[in-house]
This record gives sequence, C-alpha cells and structure tokens, in this order.
Amino acid sequence: MLNEDPRPDDLPDGPTGYAALPPDYPPPTASAGGSGASGGSGRAMQGRSWQRPVLAAVAVVAVVAAVVLAVWRIGNPTPAAQPRVPVTSSGTATPSPSNVTPSPSSTAGQGYPASLADFYTQKLDWSPCADNAKHRCATMVVPVDYAKPKGDRFTLALRKAPATDPGKRIGSLVINPGGPGGSGVEYAQYASFVFSPAVRAAYDIVGFDPRGIGASSPVQCLSNSDMDLLFSADPTPDSAAERSTLLADVDGVTKRCAARGGARAMHMSTTEVARDMDVMRVLLGDPKLNFFGGSYGTFLGAIYADTFPQKVGRMVLDSAMSPNQTDEQEMTYDIQGFESSIDAFIGWCVTRSDCALGSDKSSARQKIVDLLDQVEKHGLMTSKPGLATIGEGWVGFSIFMCLYSNTSWPTLNKGLAQAFTGKGDILLAKGMSVVERNITGDYAPSTYLQAMIPVRCADWPRFTSDPTLAAEQKSAKAAHPLWARMTGELYDNCRTWPAPGRTPKGTTLAQGAGPILVIGNLRDPATPIGGTKQLAQDLASGILLTSDHDGHGTYYAGNSCVDSAVDGYLLRGTAPADDMTC
Repeated sequence: MLNEDPRPDDLPDGPTGYAALPPDYPPPTASAGGSGASGGSGRAMQGRSWQRPVLAAVAVVAVVAAVVLAVWRIGNPTPAAQPRVPVTSSGTATPSPSNVTPSPSSTAGQGYPASLADFYTQKLDWSPCADNAKHRCATMVVPVDYAKPKGDRFTLALRKAPATDPGKRIGSLVINPGGPGGSGVEYAQYASFVFSPAVRAAYDIVGFDPRGIGASSPVQCLSNSDMDLLFSADPTPDSAAERSTLLADVDGVTKRCAARGGARAMHMSTTEVARDMDVMRVLLGDPKLNFFGGSYGTFLGAIYADTFPQKVGRMVLDSAMSPNQTDEQEMTYDIQGFESSIDAFIGWCVTRSDCALGSDKSSARQKIVDLLDQVEKHGLMTSKPGLATIGEGWVGFSIFMCLYSNTSWPTLNKGLAQAFTGKGDILLAKGMSVVERNITGDYAPSTYLQAMIPVRCADWPRFTSDPTLAAEQKSAKAAHPLWARMTGELYDNCRTWPAPGRTPKGTTLAQGAGPILVIGNLRDPATPIGGTKQLAQDLASGILLTSDHDGHGTYYAGNSCVDSAVDGYLLRGTAPADDMTC
C-alpha cells in the first residue's frame, strides 16, 4: 500500500522557501522491494522511495519542456539505421587508485588533441566540501568553444563522494541527473540515497554541474517574469489571435534568453558537455568512463558513447531517450507514456472512498478534461501572493509532475479534489516546488528552467512545418484529448534561437563500445518506455532491462530485481540478458 497522505512539501502549508532536498535522508532499507523478478512495492520500500519525486524534480526530463513551453519540433524522417553490432566486450573498467593525478603521458590521457593539453593536464585540487567533510569538492576549466580553446572558459563544479571501501575501489562513477539543467553536484551530495551500499563501496561517485548550469559558470538568461510567463500563457489557444499571442510570448522569451545569455548560451549543447566529461575522465585518472545517467542524462551518456566509443566503461542509462528520436516517434512515445501513467493513477484512485474522480474508471479521464477546460475559462484561485489566479499552464504542469512517481498520487488526488472547488493551492504548491519558485515570485538560480532553452535549442533540429505530420498531430490530439490539453499547442519554441540545432545521425550509435545497460519503467510519463527501448536498439551494444513499475526513475526505486542486475553490471561487468523484464 502507498502512503495515503501527500508528501509535506507538496502541500501549501509546507516549506515556503525554495524546494530543496531534505538535510538528512533515512538510510535505505535492507529489504527494499520484494523478492524474485517482480521486485516489490510494499512498505519495505518506503524508507527510500518516498523521496524519489524530489530527485525526479532535479532530473526533470525534456518532455517537461513540452508541457511548460508547449514545444514541438517539425522534423524529417531519420535515415535507416545500420545493423547492430553483436556485444563482445565486457566493458570492464580498470581499477585505478583514488589519488592519481594523470600526466600528459598517462594511459588515461592519450588521444586528446595537442590544442587541448592545458585542459586534459590540469590538476584537480580536491578539498572537503563545506557541508560534508567526507565529500570532496573541486573545480575544473573547459573551453567555452572547443574550436577556440584559447578563448573564454567555463569553470565546472565537481563533487566526489569517495568509495566507502578503498580496498574494493573500481574507479570513478560519473553521474548526471538529467533535466536538462539538473545539478550533478546535488545528485552526488545524496549518493548514499541514490546508489546501493555495494556501489558506494566500490566507486567514487562524482557529480558535476554541466557548463552554464548551477555552480558551473551559470548562464542565467531568464528573469522571474519570463519564467512566470511560460506558465501563465494559455497553452491551448482556441483562436488564431490566442495562438498568435502564445507564439509571440514564447518567441520573446527565447529572444531575451539568447540576448542575455550571449556567447556562452550558444555553447551549452549536450555534445559539448560530453567533451567536458572526457576531460573529466582523464583528470579523474580513469582509462574509461564509468557513467550513470538518468532521464536527459541518458541523452548525454549516449552522445558521449557515440563520440568516444573506445572510452566507454560501465554505463547505465536510466529512463532513457534516444538522440535519434524523430518527431513522430516522440509523439507516439509521449502518448503511450502519458496514457499508461494516467491510467495507473486512475486505477489506484477509483478504488478509494475519497477519490476526487469518483468510482467510475470509464468517466474519470473525462472529468480531468472537463476540469482543464474550466480552468482555461475561469482559472483557479490560490492564496499565493502574485498568483491569485492560475490557469492551464500551472495546473497541467503540476498534474503531470504528480505522475512522476506513484508516491505523489495522494497529492494529485487531493489537489484535484480541491481544484474541483475552484481552488489551486495544492497543485500550485507542487508545481512551484519542482521549478523552485518561492512565494515572493523568485525562482532559485539553480532552477532547471534557466538551462532548458539553451540546451534544448542546441540539441534538437528545427525545420519548417510538414503538412503530413501536422495532420498526424491533429488526429492524435483528437484521439487523446487529455494528452492534448496536457501537452498544449504544438510548435517550435526555438525558432527565434540564433544558433542551429544538432542534426541527429540517424544511424547506429556508439559502434565499438562495450555493453551499455539501458533501463526504464514500463509506465513512465516523462521518458516513456518506447524511447528507452529505442535507445537500447540504437546503441550498437545496448542491453535493455525493463521494470514493470510506475514513475520516472528505475534503479534503487524499490525493485530489487533491477537493483541486483544494475549492481552486478557496475560491480562485476556482468550485463543481464538483453530484453530482461523485472
């Protein structure tokens, strides 16, 4: 049974400052999950799983951009993929001592261009972190533009949770929580919650804030009013005039972000972050990169593996999306992920005597559609200063975020019940906690929204409208009215961004890399299982592991079968059988 009460920080009488991870996590329970291949979802897992939504908020995936910004990219079909290469390498990482400072002639340092020697040979000066003397913090520098290494530089913030058993140390495990815009430094801060004791014993867990994000020379291109506008604009315009207003609002936000961000904002692509990670790998003294990426971090892992296939060690990509995804595929996956997640919530809700949607499963979905239609017309009243009334933007976003984990279902149920009375405090509190907006209207500098536009506009292609795809979109919206209201108007929010986006390869990725483990939940609203399966297929050596669970985030979230498989791979280099289900 799930806890029937909302999480305290989801409620309007909870913390009023910025959303933050609690200062102390309870230790993971030894018997979390169940036994056997099915994992478990009983109270044994509650010691660690109830806080997963907090990490999900850190690791907000790209699909949230579609909810917040009503993003849509019109693309061309992807070229046919090359045949997959059979997995032959064990992907074993070579143990390395924790105190190595590599030199230009070290094994780890071979292969970089001479023009980048200053970066690959710098020394990491680790010192105790201010908030935890057992952890080590450091900085490193990378060029803003790799084509101009003598020019401007980003300073990247790193945090290391050292291996708890030096005698078992394998090497470093670099981690990224996604976003784009999530803080890897914060992710590493809670390494004991995110990873099993066995993995913590064997690896230095190393998190970093990607270039332009968090504590890494942050590019803050959006004002508080810009970010509020993203939520206050009507995401489902009903007339040409309303659509014109929506496009003008978002185009204005994009232009202002580009102007304020300047040259640095033009160099926040995932491809450049992957190059930063290779510099980091050498500085950590690792011949190969061991990596755990969640959500949009899987995109980063895939790009790194494709750019440096011979440098891939043990890589786990959790809740994934493929850099090769076409717009048609993304739409299909989004619909599948959303529908499965909302169905799971409704199935849970209608069995309760206090379900806001009643007891009839067949009519529950339409009640949410009707609610959103009423919100579009009249809004919801709140007690928050500056947000006396909220519309579809905040409400749809908050509903969607409650689907990230079944532990937020009680919050969603109470939030919907309140919304039916015309009030939106509970839903607004949830949305504000995710984007780190406080009651005075200030967004935390670390909010992922600051990075969303520069990263997304660099990572994805932009094309003119395709009439065939537009017809498919119209048909999909008619067939899935709740998804259509949650997603909003479909358009390209990067059309006023002054730099081009990335062109997907459309071929098999990471030829020559060792086995890469790709995992995901069958009912994930944020990174739907279709995208996870595609990435496993697109990677030449991808191994797919699926979990028959709800929510966003698969490893160490309550399924002991998944945890055992991932730990076996990270600790011994033993990948599970391809297409295994837990």
